[in-house]
Amino acid sequence: MKKLVTCFIFFLLVLQAFPQSHEVPFTLDDRDRIMRTEERIESLRTEMNSKFEAIDYRFDAMETKLDAINSKFEPLYWAFGILLTLMLFILGYIIWDRRTALHPIQNKTMNLEERVNKLEYLSKEQAKKDPLFAELMRQAGLL
Repeated sequence: MKKLVTCFIFFLLVLQAFPQSHEVPFTLDDRDRIMRTEERIESLRTEMNSKFEAIDYRFDAMETKLDAINSKFEPLYWAFGILLTLMLFILGYIIWDRRTALHPIQNKTMNLEERVNKLEYLSKEQAKKDPLFAELMRQAGLL
Protein backbone atom coordinates (compact mmCIF):
# COMPACT_ATOMS: atom_id res chain seq x y z
CA MET A 1 0.00 0.00 0.00
CA LYS A 2 2.82 2.36 0.83
CA LYS A 3 4.40 1.61 -2.49
CA LEU A 4 1.14 2.35 -4.28
CA VAL A 5 0.71 5.70 -2.53
CA THR A 6 4.34 6.55 -3.21
CA CYS A 7 3.98 5.66 -6.86
CA PHE A 8 0.78 7.66 -7.09
CA ILE A 9 2.44 10.74 -5.55
CA PHE A 10 5.45 10.32 -7.79
CA PHE A 11 3.14 9.99 -10.80
CA LEU A 12 1.32 13.19 -9.81
CA LEU A 13 4.59 15.05 -9.41
CA VAL A 14 5.72 13.92 -12.83
CA LEU A 15 2.41 15.00 -14.36
CA GLN A 16 2.69 18.44 -12.76
CA ALA A 17 6.22 18.91 -14.02
CA PHE A 18 5.31 17.93 -17.58
CA PRO A 19 2.88 20.78 -18.30
CA GLN A 20 5.30 23.32 -16.90
CA SER A 21 8.02 22.31 -19.27
CA HIS A 22 5.69 22.55 -22.25
CA GLU A 23 6.06 25.97 -23.94
CA VAL A 24 3.35 27.59 -25.99
CA PRO A 25 4.75 28.72 -29.30
CA PHE A 26 4.11 32.31 -30.43
CA THR A 27 2.76 32.09 -33.95
CA LEU A 28 2.39 34.57 -36.76
CA ASP A 29 -1.37 34.52 -36.21
CA ASP A 30 -0.82 35.70 -32.66
CA ARG A 31 1.42 38.49 -33.86
CA ASP A 32 -1.12 39.53 -36.50
CA ARG A 33 -3.91 39.47 -33.93
CA ILE A 34 -1.91 41.75 -31.60
CA MET A 35 -1.18 44.11 -34.49
CA ARG A 36 -4.88 44.28 -35.42
CA THR A 37 -5.77 44.99 -31.80
CA GLU A 38 -3.21 47.80 -31.65
CA GLU A 39 -4.58 49.24 -34.90
CA ARG A 40 -8.11 49.11 -33.50
CA ILE A 41 -6.96 50.82 -30.32
CA GLU A 42 -5.17 53.49 -32.36
CA SER A 43 -8.25 54.08 -34.52
CA LEU A 44 -10.41 54.38 -31.39
CA ARG A 45 -7.90 56.82 -29.95
CA THR A 46 -7.96 59.02 -33.07
CA GLU A 47 -11.77 58.85 -33.15
CA MET A 48 -11.97 59.93 -29.51
CA ASN A 49 -9.50 62.75 -30.14
CA SER A 50 -11.56 64.00 -33.07
CA LYS A 51 -14.72 63.94 -30.94
CA PHE A 52 -12.98 65.80 -28.13
CA GLU A 53 -11.78 68.40 -30.63
CA ALA A 54 -15.36 68.80 -31.88
CA ILE A 55 -16.56 69.29 -28.32
CA ASP A 56 -13.79 71.83 -27.69
CA TYR A 57 -14.87 73.67 -30.84
CA ARG A 58 -18.46 73.76 -29.57
CA PHE A 59 -17.33 75.07 -26.19
CA ASP A 60 -15.31 77.79 -27.91
CA ALA A 61 -18.35 78.71 -30.01
CA MET A 62 -20.55 78.92 -26.90
CA GLU A 63 -17.93 81.04 -25.16
CA THR A 64 -17.85 83.50 -28.05
CA LYS A 65 -21.66 83.66 -28.02
CA LEU A 66 -21.70 84.37 -24.29
CA ASP A 67 -19.05 87.06 -24.74
CA ALA A 68 -21.20 88.64 -27.45
CA ILE A 69 -24.24 88.61 -25.16
CA ASN A 70 -22.21 90.14 -22.32
CA SER A 71 -20.93 92.87 -24.63
CA LYS A 72 -24.55 93.71 -25.55
CA PHE A 73 -25.47 94.13 -21.88
CA GLU A 74 -22.48 96.31 -21.04
CA PRO A 75 -24.15 99.60 -22.13
CA LEU A 76 -27.14 98.68 -19.99
CA TYR A 77 -24.87 98.34 -16.96
CA TRP A 78 -23.51 101.81 -17.64
CA ALA A 79 -27.02 103.21 -18.09
CA PHE A 80 -28.23 101.67 -14.82
CA GLY A 81 -25.16 103.01 -13.04
CA ILE A 82 -25.74 106.52 -14.35
CA LEU A 83 -29.45 106.40 -13.45
CA LEU A 84 -28.68 105.19 -9.94
CA THR A 85 -26.12 107.96 -9.51
CA LEU A 86 -28.62 110.57 -10.68
CA MET A 87 -31.29 109.26 -8.31
CA LEU A 88 -28.91 109.42 -5.36
CA PHE A 89 -27.88 112.95 -6.37
CA ILE A 90 -31.53 114.04 -6.59
CA LEU A 91 -32.25 112.49 -3.18
CA GLY A 92 -29.32 114.37 -1.66
CA TYR A 93 -30.47 117.61 -3.30
CA ILE A 94 -34.00 117.14 -1.94
CA ILE A 95 -32.67 116.61 1.59
CA TRP A 96 -30.40 119.66 1.30
CA ASP A 97 -33.25 121.78 -0.12
CA ARG A 98 -35.63 120.80 2.71
CA ARG A 99 -33.09 121.75 5.34
CA THR A 100 -32.36 125.11 3.75
CA ALA A 101 -36.08 125.82 3.23
CA LEU A 102 -36.96 124.89 6.84
CA HIS A 103 -34.22 126.97 8.46
CA PRO A 104 -35.93 130.39 7.97
CA ILE A 105 -39.26 128.91 9.13
CA GLN A 106 -37.61 127.51 12.26
CA ASN A 107 -36.09 130.91 13.03
CA LYS A 108 -39.44 132.62 12.58
CA THR A 109 -41.18 130.04 14.79
CA MET A 110 -38.59 130.48 17.54
CA ASN A 111 -39.06 134.28 17.43
CA LEU A 112 -42.83 133.88 17.65
CA GLU A 113 -42.50 131.47 20.60
CA GLU A 114 -40.28 133.98 22.41
CA ARG A 115 -42.85 136.73 21.83
CA VAL A 116 -45.71 134.49 23.03
CA ASN A 117 -43.74 133.61 26.17
CA LYS A 118 -43.11 137.30 26.85
CA LEU A 119 -46.79 138.15 26.33
CA GLU A 120 -47.80 135.29 28.64
CA TYR A 121 -45.42 136.53 31.30
CA LEU A 122 -46.78 140.09 30.99
CA SER A 123 -50.38 138.85 31.09
CA LYS A 124 -49.74 136.89 34.28
CA GLU A 125 -48.07 139.90 35.88
CA GLN A 126 -51.00 142.09 34.90
CA ALA A 127 -53.45 139.49 36.26
CA LYS A 128 -51.72 139.70 39.66
CA LYS A 129 -52.44 143.42 39.75
CA ASP A 130 -55.94 143.47 38.19
CA PRO A 131 -58.53 140.96 39.54
CA LEU A 132 -60.97 141.56 36.68
CA PHE A 133 -58.22 140.71 34.16
CA ALA A 134 -57.30 137.61 36.20
CA GLU A 135 -60.93 136.44 36.08
CA LEU A 136 -61.02 136.88 32.28
CA MET A 137 -57.82 134.89 31.91
CA ARG A 138 -59.21 132.06 34.07
CA GLN A 139 -62.32 131.91 31.90
CA ALA A 140 -60.13 131.72 28.82
CA GLY A 141 -58.03 128.95 30.44
CA LEU A 142 -54.79 130.86 30.43
CA LEU A 143 -54.30 130.82 34.20
